[in-house]
Amino acid sequence: MFERFRRREVREQLSPGPVPVVVTGTGPVSAIGSGRNEFWEALVAGRPGFGPITLCDPGDSPSRIAAEVKDFELERYVQGGRAMARQLPRPVQLALASSVLALHDAELDLDACDADRLGIHVGTSVANLEFTFELQRRRVAGTAPPAHAAFYAFNHSAACLLSSFFNIRGPVHTTTSGCNSGLDALGQSLRMIQSGAVDAMLVVGTDCEVVPEIMAVLNASGSLSKRWNDEPHRASRPFDRGRDGNVIGEGAGALVLESLPHALARKARIYAQLAGYQQCSAGQNRQYSHDQPELDLRPCVRALGGAMREAGWAPPDVQVVSANGSSSVVYDRLEGQALTAAFGDALPNVRVHSTKSMLGQHGAGSSALQAIAACLSIRREMIPPTINCEDPDPACGRLRISREPEQRRVERVLVHSIGLGGFYYSVGAFGRFDGVDPTASGTFQVAWSKGAHARFVPASEYQRPLVPWRPRQDSGPG
Repeated sequence: MFERFRRREVREQLSPGPVPVVVTGTGPVSAIGSGRNEFWEALVAGRPGFGPITLCDPGDSPSRIAAEVKDFELERYVQGGRAMARQLPRPVQLALASSVLALHDAELDLDACDADRLGIHVGTSVANLEFTFELQRRRVAGTAPPAHAAFYAFNHSAACLLSSFFNIRGPVHTTTSGCNSGLDALGQSLRMIQSGAVDAMLVVGTDCEVVPEIMAVLNASGSLSKRWNDEPHRASRPFDRGRDGNVIGEGAGALVLESLPHALARKARIYAQLAGYQQCSAGQNRQYSHDQPELDLRPCVRALGGAMREAGWAPPDVQVVSANGSSSVVYDRLEGQALTAAFGDALPNVRVHSTKSMLGQHGAGSSALQAIAACLSIRREMIPPTINCEDPDPACGRLRISREPEQRRVERVLVHSIGLGGFYYSVGAFGRFDGVDPTASGTFQVAWSKGAHARFVPASEYQRPLVPWRPRQDSGPG
């Protein structure tokens, strides 16, 4: 099946150097909507996904609001989902649903691909901690754990389940690097494809942090907003003078990354090129402080500069920064000052926006959803707004914050994520791929194999209700 993609022929047409890597599928599952269209429409309209906590009893938590994925049902995405949901931890369910959406969106005919050269990389911050806490409660109550507990208590279970369900047989990795995990999984997958080890990667960032124990430690650190419990839609206020902390939440974002030869050979729709990635840490014997952290701009500036250099960009080339912008009292200020230092005289021309003003801060899902928004911004030529930034904080620098949706051709976007405590910073550089018409649809461009799987349908079918998938198996010998 490898030959039908004519990869060698396409590769010979490319210039020397690392193989370009492109995004061909997106799968958001979020508090503002699931699927690319519902997600994007809410993002551009500035509709936040916040409300009173319902996934757990918040108890005496001073922060009582969250960004929850409303009315989520796994059976909408996979056959037998109702039964599966009784065993699967919430982050694993979100990862599976987002992966179905991303593969469906990519119109990727898995029967025509070499499954040994497709990989999976899951990013997760807290993974299945809720499941582990529940096991502890059962132990205290004298109840034996279920037989499947050993598997779902470990962080790598989501990646393993995705590999099994989709019959993807290449490398399977899990990254746990806090809120950066989704973006870091993309960056490490970029390296895997550039090395030639794989042709494509299914990359997922997933987390559910609406868990009493997690809320307790974040409340103890002063991280969460508590001023806006009666007005949840106003609670996340990136770069605003009145911000008082993050809004917790949940969500997942899946993206399909492919080498350019692989994508061109199957005539795929290309959203954007992942042109660069950099993660930098602070070092310097840095100590954690919940309320007075050291505001060291240098690692953040290095990460921003490193991603731009790999992409071949200079600061004036960047049009948009998808900021970490979590409504943190401390780290919004650090980020604003770092952007000022990194962009210098080019800063006034750079639009800055934060998806977390609508989605909240929920670990790996946050940065993965930022990446999806960047890809859609490039393809649909629109910059989403940052809501609730009503009184920009001068301590964050003179940022050009996009407070209304702006229609314009978007060429280059930096996606920025800050790790817990300011110990590390991650940046991805997403650029328009000039080899295809950015307004073209992939509907009639897919090269279907003879034995194409019935579930993989053209993009025109994407508007219809998704037919739940079932586990895949090999289509024949081999």
